[in-house]
Amino acid sequence: MKKKFFLTLVLTLAIIAGAYSQQPKQIKTNKGKKPIPKPQILETPIPARSADCFFAAPLQIDVPFGPTEPPRGYGFVSEISKDAKTKNVFDQEHNSVWYILTIPYDGKLCIDVTPKAIADDYDMLVYKYTNKYFCNRIIGNKVTPIRSVMSAGNTETKGITGIGLKGKLPHVPKTSTAAYASYIDVTEGEQYVIVVDNLASGGLGHTILATINTEFAPLTVLPIDSVKRERTTADILIKDKENNNIILEKEDAGAQVIKILPRKDYTITLKKDGYFNYRRDVTHAQAVKDSILTARLVQIKSGSKLPINGYLYFDVDELNNFTLLPESYTALDDVVKTLQEYPQLVVEIIGRIPTEGFSLRKDAENSRLRAEAIKKYLIGRGIPDANLKTRGSYIKELEAQLTQQKKSKSGSVLTPNCEIKILKTQ
Repeated sequence: MKKKFFLTLVLTLAIIAGAYSQQPKQIKTNKGKKPIPKPQILETPIPARSADCFFAAPLQIDVPFGPTEPPRGYGFVSEISKDAKTKNVFDQEHNSVWYILTIPYDGKLCIDVTPKAIADDYDMLVYKYTNKYFCNRIIGNKVTPIRSVMSAGNTETKGITGIGLKGKLPHVPKTSTAAYASYIDVTEGEQYVIVVDNLASGGLGHTILATINTEFAPLTVLPIDSVKRERTTADILIKDKENNNIILEKEDAGAQVIKILPRKDYTITLKKDGYFNYRRDVTHAQAVKDSILTARLVQIKSGSKLPINGYLYFDVDELNNFTLLPESYTALDDVVKTLQEYPQLVVEIIGRIPTEGFSLRKDAENSRLRAEAIKKYLIGRGIPDANLKTRGSYIKELEAQLTQQKKSKSGSVLTPNCEIKILKTQ
């Protein structure tokens, strides 16, 4: 009985093992897994009622607007209606968006209108804005466009149209295959109204980009979190310092490339919640010398260091009195502005000094005197004495400085800049 039971058990196990051995091996594949979705291109909402001239959407030079939602209809009013006297306009509006552009500097105005769908046939008109009665005059057919592009959609250019440097005619008729009309010579302060119209019903949106061709030096404004030491975003505002015209205004933006024109000064301001405001004046000569402006944003918290934009220089007399030299003042301009804007801040000025290690105690005392010289300057600029604490470099800090010098390939003496650190924020 036991033998029969043992034999039955062996046969059963053999059958099970054979069944498993006949099953095909599982090969790992991507089949059945959900494909990684492609990033969707988000549509830019068309501003309310911008299908009408009275509510034209504002454009900025060098800032693309779009890809937009599909324009639907001509709004509440069909401003454009062709008659015997009015030339170079649409027969009628179909699916239109109106834009208005303020010119920040002289040059050659170029505009690109790029449809999302090649099959969409976008036409474009450009008017020079005059006064508050401008839209009423459009409706009354008393204004003619200075540029118009009404050629059929061109698949060779993927439906792109506009005005540009290669355009030959001010007005491109329907019978033409040209995608571009000629550019416009513009002057700072002028305004232009642009209307784009999609003939296709049920068509898609577009991207519009206005640029001005002129001599310039490119400058990249790069927001950096000074604590994390990585790129960040901020609200960026760039103005012409002379006339206060806005050159660029973007919220929560990363690195931006702007055009710095000759004989122009610009004020660049960055704002971010929880950080000190950043301000810097920039000239064409500065942009030519350095094409990247690293905007270091400092968090408003204890331990953060206020940026010193340049090196500090000191004079020492025979009595060992330290004085901050005038060529150091501009390096402390942003520090002064920050302490004026945030009077609740208490900061610590830390003196730093080159050392060769002969007398660390004397170097520590001299570094303290450097900090006192900076404090004296800041008090002279209206910063309260109670908000300013000072200290020199500790002996251990100077020893670490010497160790770093020995490790460097050159072995030269380091010249560290002084520091200003936040102690309290209330």
